[in-house]
Amino acid sequence: MVERAATPAAVAAREKTTALPAPVRKAVATYFHGNVRCVTCRKIEAYAQEAVQDAFEQQLAAGTVEFRVVNVEEDANRHFIQDYQLVSKTLVVTEEVDGAVARWAKLDDVWTLVSDRTAFFRYVQGGVRNYVAAQ
Repeated sequence: MVERAATPAAVAAREKTTALPAPVRKAVATYFHGNVRCVTCRKIEAYAQEAVQDAFEQQLAAGTVEFRVVNVEEDANRHFIQDYQLVSKTLVVTEEVDGAVARWAKLDDVWTLVSDRTAFFRYVQGGVRNYVAAQ
Protein backbone atom coordinates (compact mmCIF):
# COMPACT_ATOMS: atom_id res chain seq x y z
CA MET A 1 0.00 0.00 0.00
CA VAL A 2 1.31 3.40 -0.99
CA GLU A 3 0.36 6.37 1.12
CA ARG A 4 -0.20 9.58 -0.76
CA ALA A 5 -0.59 13.15 0.34
CA ALA A 6 -3.92 14.72 -0.36
CA THR A 7 -4.00 17.43 -2.95
CA PRO A 8 -4.51 20.97 -1.67
CA ALA A 9 -7.95 21.02 -3.28
CA ALA A 10 -8.94 17.80 -1.49
CA VAL A 11 -7.72 19.15 1.86
CA ALA A 12 -9.66 22.40 1.35
CA ALA A 13 -12.84 20.49 0.40
CA ARG A 14 -12.54 18.24 3.46
CA GLU A 15 -11.98 21.24 5.77
CA LYS A 16 -15.08 22.95 4.39
CA THR A 17 -17.29 19.96 5.15
CA THR A 18 -15.87 19.32 8.62
CA ALA A 19 -15.37 22.90 9.79
CA LEU A 20 -17.39 23.96 12.81
CA PRO A 21 -19.23 27.25 12.70
CA ALA A 22 -17.25 30.17 14.07
CA PRO A 23 -18.12 31.02 17.66
CA VAL A 24 -20.44 33.99 18.16
CA ARG A 25 -18.52 36.69 20.03
CA LYS A 26 -19.99 39.78 21.63
CA ALA A 27 -18.61 42.59 23.80
CA VAL A 28 -21.17 43.63 26.42
CA ALA A 29 -21.05 46.71 28.63
CA THR A 30 -23.44 46.26 31.57
CA TYR A 31 -24.29 48.92 34.10
CA PHE A 32 -25.26 47.26 37.38
CA HIS A 33 -27.38 49.20 39.87
CA GLY A 34 -29.76 48.70 42.77
CA ASN A 35 -33.23 49.97 43.62
CA VAL A 36 -31.99 53.26 45.08
CA ARG A 37 -30.41 55.41 42.39
CA CYS A 38 -28.84 58.78 43.09
CA VAL A 39 -28.21 61.54 40.55
CA THR A 40 -24.62 60.39 40.06
CA CYS A 41 -25.71 56.78 39.50
CA ARG A 42 -28.10 57.88 36.79
CA LYS A 43 -25.43 60.09 35.24
CA ILE A 44 -22.97 57.18 35.12
CA GLU A 45 -25.57 55.04 33.38
CA ALA A 46 -26.43 57.77 30.86
CA TYR A 47 -22.78 58.60 30.12
CA ALA A 48 -21.85 54.92 29.77
CA GLN A 49 -24.69 54.26 27.36
CA GLU A 50 -23.89 57.35 25.33
CA ALA A 51 -20.17 56.52 25.24
CA VAL A 52 -20.89 53.03 23.90
CA GLN A 53 -23.44 54.29 21.37
CA ASP A 54 -21.12 57.03 20.10
CA ALA A 55 -18.10 54.80 19.54
CA PHE A 56 -19.69 51.51 18.52
CA GLU A 57 -22.72 52.40 16.41
CA GLN A 58 -21.94 49.86 13.67
CA GLN A 59 -21.09 47.09 16.13
CA LEU A 60 -24.30 47.74 18.08
CA ALA A 61 -26.30 47.46 14.85
CA ALA A 62 -24.44 44.25 13.94
CA GLY A 63 -24.99 42.77 17.40
CA THR A 64 -21.29 42.38 18.22
CA VAL A 65 -21.51 45.05 20.94
CA GLU A 66 -24.35 45.44 23.42
CA PHE A 67 -25.21 47.78 26.29
CA ARG A 68 -27.30 46.45 29.18
CA VAL A 69 -28.71 47.86 32.40
CA VAL A 70 -29.29 45.37 35.23
CA ASN A 71 -30.84 45.86 38.66
CA VAL A 72 -28.96 43.48 40.98
CA GLU A 73 -31.64 43.75 43.64
CA GLU A 74 -34.08 41.77 41.50
CA ASP A 75 -34.05 38.12 42.55
CA ALA A 76 -33.03 36.80 39.12
CA ASN A 77 -30.04 39.16 39.01
CA ARG A 78 -28.61 38.79 42.53
CA HIS A 79 -26.01 36.28 41.33
CA PHE A 80 -24.20 39.07 39.48
CA ILE A 81 -23.05 40.48 42.84
CA GLN A 82 -20.95 37.33 43.36
CA ASP A 83 -20.19 36.75 39.68
CA TYR A 84 -18.51 40.15 39.28
CA GLN A 85 -17.63 40.90 42.91
CA LEU A 86 -19.84 43.98 42.92
CA VAL A 87 -19.65 46.27 45.94
CA SER A 88 -21.29 49.29 44.36
CA LYS A 89 -23.05 50.38 41.23
CA THR A 90 -20.60 49.97 38.39
CA LEU A 91 -19.96 49.17 34.77
CA VAL A 92 -18.69 45.72 33.79
CA VAL A 93 -17.43 44.81 30.32
CA THR A 94 -17.62 41.18 29.27
CA GLU A 95 -16.68 39.13 26.27
CA GLU A 96 -19.37 36.57 25.53
CA VAL A 97 -18.59 33.57 23.36
CA ASP A 98 -21.66 31.64 22.27
CA GLY A 99 -23.63 33.31 25.07
CA ALA A 100 -21.20 32.44 27.89
CA VAL A 101 -18.90 34.95 29.56
CA ALA A 102 -15.31 34.23 28.58
CA ARG A 103 -13.69 37.15 30.41
CA TRP A 104 -14.68 40.37 32.14
CA ALA A 105 -13.44 43.57 33.76
CA LYS A 106 -14.99 46.09 36.13
CA LEU A 107 -14.64 49.71 35.12
CA ASP A 108 -14.72 51.09 38.67
CA ASP A 109 -13.13 54.40 37.70
CA VAL A 110 -16.47 55.57 36.29
CA TRP A 111 -17.07 57.01 39.77
CA THR A 112 -13.94 59.16 39.78
CA LEU A 113 -14.33 60.23 36.15
CA VAL A 114 -18.03 61.12 36.14
CA SER A 115 -17.25 64.81 36.65
CA ASP A 116 -15.11 64.84 33.46
CA ARG A 117 -17.32 63.72 30.57
CA THR A 118 -14.45 63.53 28.07
CA ALA A 119 -12.25 61.41 30.32
CA PHE A 120 -15.25 59.25 31.26
CA PHE A 121 -16.06 58.58 27.59
CA ARG A 122 -12.42 57.83 26.77
CA TYR A 123 -12.21 55.38 29.70
CA VAL A 124 -15.44 53.53 28.89
CA GLN A 125 -14.78 53.40 25.15
CA GLY A 126 -11.25 52.12 25.77
CA GLY A 127 -12.56 49.43 28.09
CA VAL A 128 -15.11 48.24 25.55
CA ARG A 129 -12.62 48.55 22.68
CA ASN A 130 -10.33 46.04 24.46
CA TYR A 131 -13.10 43.47 24.18
CA VAL A 132 -14.14 44.37 20.65
CA ALA A 133 -10.53 44.13 19.44
CA ALA A 134 -10.32 40.56 20.78
CA GLN A 135 -13.00 39.51 18.35
